[in-house]
Order: sequence, then C-alpha cells, then structure tokens
Amino acid sequence: MILQNADKTLKNEGVEEFNLIHKTGFLGDFLDEFEDNSDLIVSGKQGESASAPGIGANVDQVIRSSRKPCLITPLKFQPIARILVAYDGSSSSKTILQFLGDFPSFQRLEIHLLMVVKNSSEPIVIARIREAQEWLQNAAYKPVCHVLTGEPEKAIANYITQQNISLLLMGAYGHSRIRHLAIGSTTTQILQSSSIPILLFR
Repeated sequence: MILQNADKTLKNEGVEEFNLIHKTGFLGDFLDEFEDNSDLIVSGKQGESASAPGIGANVDQVIRSSRKPCLITPLKFQPIARILVAYDGSSSSKTILQFLGDFPSFQRLEIHLLMVVKNSSEPIVIARIREAQEWLQNAAYKPVCHVLTGEPEKAIANYITQQNISLLLMGAYGHSRIRHLAIGSTTTQILQSSSIPILLFR
C-alpha cells in the first residue's frame, strides 16, 4: 500500500521514470546494494511509528553508513528559497561548495554562508570564510556571509529562524561514534530540533 501511494504521488507530480522496490529487513542492510548507482539518498526524518520527537533509528543508521549525500526531510514541505551552508573549512564543507558549483540551478536561490567559531578574530577563521566566499563567487553565486561565536547547534538554529532559512547544507557527524555517545554531536542536535530539510555531506 505504501508503494502504491508513492506511485500515485510521483505520477501526480509528473515524475515518469522511477522504480518501486520492496525488501524485507532493515533499511541499512540494503544501502550497499543501491548506493553505487545513486547520487543522493532521500529520507523522512521519522517513521510513522515514532513515539517521540527527533530522528528515527533507521535515519541515523543510514546517515552514518552512507557515502552519498543524504537529504533528511520533515513531514511538512515548504518551497526552498534560502539556503544556509554551515561551513567550517573541513573536507565535507568543501564538498558542499563543489556540489553547489556542479548544480548551477541553485544560483536562483539566496545562499547564506555561516561559520560558528570560538573566536571570530582568529586569522584562520577570516581566511576560511573568505576562501569559501570567493569560491562561491567564482561559481556565480552571491553569498551572504556571517561569522558567529558560540555553540554551533544553537547559533545555527537561531540563524535558521532569524533568516527564515528553508534548506540547511552541512557536514555529517564530524566525530567518532564513541564521542557521539558520550557528548552528542552538532549533527544529531540539529537534526532533532530542525523543522526544515537538511542535506548532509561526508
């Protein structure tokens, strides 16, 4: 019934080519089978059986296991108008810039570039944000750039609300699983609290 409903929804939206696949087991067990032929994984934030706010166990497993970008979507869809790139100079952050350069259709949207640091006056911080800004400008974007101090998850969440951001792009899980279990992670906290879609990159 779920696949039949998906079939109807996709056709109503004008999508003509798609495959409906039914497997038995856990979602994460089949990632390797499909990932090599995919560019992007799209998943809802929670399953219908979820009893508390946050992200579902399947979603967490997929994000941690996947080598491809993962788009995690909330229940309610809103048109995408403003994109926020949470940038820290890491390899996953640079992958986000490359992604935006490869897909010029994003140029019609308002792009915000945000760094959250402990000390905004450090030379390396200034160098990193300028490097990212220049990269996007060379790719024909006109980014709105900001550097904020504080806790990343709080600063990013506040920025999303204040600037009415409709899509967040950020790196996925920068720390080990052990560190995550001990103190949590920025990725997890933002996923749990966010009401907008989040596109995660390795």
